[in-house]
Amino acid sequence: MEELIKIFHIDWKLLIAQILNFCIVLSVLWFFAMKPIMKLLKTREKKISEGLENADKVEQKMAEAEQEKKKKVVEGRREAQIIIENATAEAEKVKEAKEEETRLGVQKIVAEARREINSEREKMVKAVKTELGDLVLLALGKISKEGIGKKAHEKLIDEALEEINKKKIK
Repeated sequence: MEELIKIFHIDWKLLIAQILNFCIVLSVLWFFAMKPIMKLLKTREKKISEGLENADKVEQKMAEAEQEKKKKVVEGRREAQIIIENATAEAEKVKEAKEEETRLGVQKIVAEARREINSEREKMVKAVKTELGDLVLLALGKISKEGIGKKAHEKLIDEALEEINKKKIK
């Protein structure tokens, strides 16, 4: 081995000095370069993991928001259906009320027309009775040729009217 040391010109003192220098450089690099880099890497790793956790939370919240939105849409549709049903029922009530109002109006008009017809009929019956009384009187006057007195005339008219009432001329 000595020959090897002579061939490669290895100096033990120099080798030990180089090993010491290497250890010093390594420790300086470790304290001033590697430690801050490792600290920076750990900080970055922590931020990345927090970011991933936050992303998961945000994704979960988005899914919850989507479910809430779907619930609101379903609830809104249900409320809209209820409003439509209520509006339809209200429209039906208004329609029925208008029909009832119209029916009552028609009944009122029909009742008024019947009253007018009855009134006109009574007037016509009275006129017919009067006319009939005059015709009876005229016929009696022509038959007897001498005429009758006013009292007899009224008596004959009253008797004729009673006779007509008994037969119920309508």
